[in-house]
Amino acid sequence: MRRVILGVAAVALMAAACSTTDQVVVLPDYAAQVADLPTPPNDRSLPDVSPDDPLGAYGFSRYVYQRQGDQIVATLIEGPLGHQVRCQQLAQECSYVELQAIYNGGGEIPDYLEMDRGTLGELLGQLARVEAAVLQYETLDDACAAGLTISTSQTSNMGIHVTDRGAGFAFNLDRPQMILFAKEGGERIPRLDIGHCDGDTFVGEEGFQPVGAVFNIAPSEDHPDGFAGELDNWHVHHNTCAGGTLENSVNGTGATATAEECRGGGGRFIPAMPSWMMHAYVVPEFDPQGGVFAMFNPSVWPLVSSSEEMLAIRTIGDDDAVAAPIINFSFGNIEANVGETIRFGNADGVPHTVTAGSPIDPRPDQFDSGVLGTGATYDVSFDQPGTYRIFCALHPEMQATVVIN
Repeated sequence: MRRVILGVAAVALMAAACSTTDQVVVLPDYAAQVADLPTPPNDRSLPDVSPDDPLGAYGFSRYVYQRQGDQIVATLIEGPLGHQVRCQQLAQECSYVELQAIYNGGGEIPDYLEMDRGTLGELLGQLARVEAAVLQYETLDDACAAGLTISTSQTSNMGIHVTDRGAGFAFNLDRPQMILFAKEGGERIPRLDIGHCDGDTFVGEEGFQPVGAVFNIAPSEDHPDGFAGELDNWHVHHNTCAGGTLENSVNGTGATATAEECRGGGGRFIPAMPSWMMHAYVVPEFDPQGGVFAMFNPSVWPLVSSSEEMLAIRTIGDDDAVAAPIINFSFGNIEANVGETIRFGNADGVPHTVTAGSPIDPRPDQFDSGVLGTGATYDVSFDQPGTYRIFCALHPEMQATVVIN
């Protein structure tokens, strides 16, 4: 993997600088270089890379790499290898309630959903079945009486995983493998203090409510074809500590428990989870901005104001750099101060570049990452405030501005 550190001279690429120069700039043939990069053989396999730094955003990017001891390891794969239909922006309406309103309104289906009216109707029918499956359990007493078991502590913006061990590993809309319960403040309660099932009765903290479902299905090389449409980005956990007192961190610290730390805390270290997983937030009271299939729900405690704020919380990175992961063919919003290092990282399953300028006015003499394969990072710092334009030479539709204060 290549890592470049570059101090950029003060040439702010504002609107006045968008006109083409007299000199024709010819970029290298990056497309030819892509063929030399290693690629995973299927949707479920990790790429053969070893990043130098933590990278990605939990619940938003295809790959996440985190620090375990003195190593950087992959901890998540989410979605298919190439383009993903992700509906996690504030302006997009992708929650269960919002999708119902779009369908019932009878108007045009938004392009960002990438589905026709018939497919959306089929998806809503599926989600209604999941909603019924979740809401049959009004309390944890109901879950215990049905033979479910408490499997985890409450993950922030997600909930407690309550497992139906009789559900098997088939995709069954009427019987998800897990039900998510949550309560205000529950994310601060240690697992052993939450409680347990004593026969048909739950013994422990009161106030937990159902918020959604988790599907946990048999592994396959190809990304699962579960729900109608392409909104459901299934995920696979890698290098994970399950249970015990040191369950993996999924916030922006970039660090997780090593195998030794996990076992020392009474947990079980799992190099690769033998299943695809998917969350579905179908309880209207906890309808999530960020989409019905989002990994994290801003409406589940601790409450978050928007999916953009959630992205910032879940972005992985070290403290010495402004993390700027490339996610689903997008640079996102990038802002930093003069002199700060901005660390671009390719969290997609395909290569990209970070090139100064725009497709019609490239400025590679100012900075150009070259081809960044999956897991590669590229560091840039600016010594003057301004607005700097960037684009991907492999995918010219990928354009953004970097704001330096």
